[in-house]
Amino acid sequence: MVALVPRHGGRACLPAAVAPHAAARGRGGCTVTGGTVLAVDRACTELVGSAPAETVRVRNGPKTAVYRVRLVDGCRVVVKLFAADGSHGAVDEARLLAAVAAAGRVRVPAVIGYGPVPGLAVSALVTADAGMSTLGDAVRAGKMPRPAALLRLALLMAAFHTVKAPPDVPLAPGIGQQVSALAAHCPKQVFVRLAPALEVIAAGARLERLVWCHGDLHLENMVCGGDRRLIVGEHGRPRLPDCLVDFEATTVEVPEYDLAQTLVTCDALEPSDRVFVAAAYGRPVDPRLLDAYVAFQAVRGWTYAAHREGRDRDAWAARLHLALSPQSGRTVL
Repeated sequence: MVALVPRHGGRACLPAAVAPHAAARGRGGCTVTGGTVLAVDRACTELVGSAPAETVRVRNGPKTAVYRVRLVDGCRVVVKLFAADGSHGAVDEARLLAAVAAAGRVRVPAVIGYGPVPGLAVSALVTADAGMSTLGDAVRAGKMPRPAALLRLALLMAAFHTVKAPPDVPLAPGIGQQVSALAAHCPKQVFVRLAPALEVIAAGARLERLVWCHGDLHLENMVCGGDRRLIVGEHGRPRLPDCLVDFEATTVEVPEYDLAQTLVTCDALEPSDRVFVAAAYGRPVDPRLLDAYVAFQAVRGWTYAAHREGRDRDAWAARLHLALSPQSGRTVL
């Protein structure tokens, strides 16, 4: 992993070890044009010192946007833009990436530059382009069986949970604040069905079991490494070659919180999937607490994505049904 080398107010020197990658493309395949490219152009020019030659949009959301860029000097980078009014910005994510890289257990993209974009109400994080294929891409293309992808997610999560959350970096709200926010937005008839799960979660809180949770670990947030085999990291410890990205949802909670989020977002809600992922995680897991967090994460995702934003309604309705309905082989809440 290339170390973060700060330069001039949040910039970082471009290490010679960062090699160019293949031609840039986004999952949608659409090249960004018009005013939206201005922030990317300024981010690259001001924070990295090289203008973009080609810019492709990868993802665009209400608080963040991601672009793959080929610079005029030939280097390929990823630019992530953060809204100025968000609780998580480029400086926060750069510090989180530095903490993960320093621990040596999980591979993350090397940071090249970060900071406010001059003249615009956004901040930007510029990282080396770690690759164009996610675990989700590999599964859809038939290059990796779904169980193998879930195994890699569980192994990476177990490694991430050994890393300590860095001090003085804002994290996402914990379960208490999340439940309060959910109660204000979730339809009452759905929230009432969540009550038994919330009782289990409250009873299962243990300070000694708290870990740093990624909060959004799924198939699209792991960028596949070129070599699929385990590699040896610092101190001889095995490490997956895949890169973990997107740290704005990191928080400190019990492991079941993170496991449940992964199960829900990966549509791995059948009893056999839960048993498999929990076993692959390789650490003690409370099945009843995991079921409770699965219910919570499903209701939370459905409320904000499907109910409030109208996104992926059918998918979230199916997840909600599986998470809240009693099933054979699963703890009944």
